[in-house]
Amino acid sequence: MKLKPLSPNAKCPCGTGRKYKTCCFNKGFHYLVDEQGNITRDVPMHPELAEMLPQVEQEFTKRHGRPPGPNDRLFDGIDLEDMNRRMVSTMRETGVAPAYIYAFEKTGLLLTEENRHLMTTRDVEDFEAAMDEYVAEHGEQ
Repeated sequence: MKLKPLSPNAKCPCGTGRKYKTCCFNKGFHYLVDEQGNITRDVPMHPELAEMLPQVEQEFTKRHGRPPGPNDRLFDGIDLEDMNRRMVSTMRETGVAPAYIYAFEKTGLLLTEENRHLMTTRDVEDFEAAMDEYVAEHGEQ
């Protein structure tokens, strides 16, 4: 299936309602569109993950008796709810701002300066709005 870059004049798929060229076009990822009009987001892989990938694929093949397919989860067997509970607990123990924790719980995102360029404009806006919501209700902490 051939993918081509989404037109800068198209409506941005992130959901802000803006044109792609004024929304997510200059981020660290790109939207691609196939011949049927299906849109995917192409995000660069972190070098550490790229280094780990062959081993993870081998482990998947051992567990399942076949190599991973395009729709398989490489990190299967992870309880996401438990992982999120542990993350929140660790954030509280290490003194992370309550507004940040609230935004993580509400959006499922971890927004940092290191990954901001890889998040859609909508995701950044939602995360920041959740933090503002917490501060408006509870004050700065």
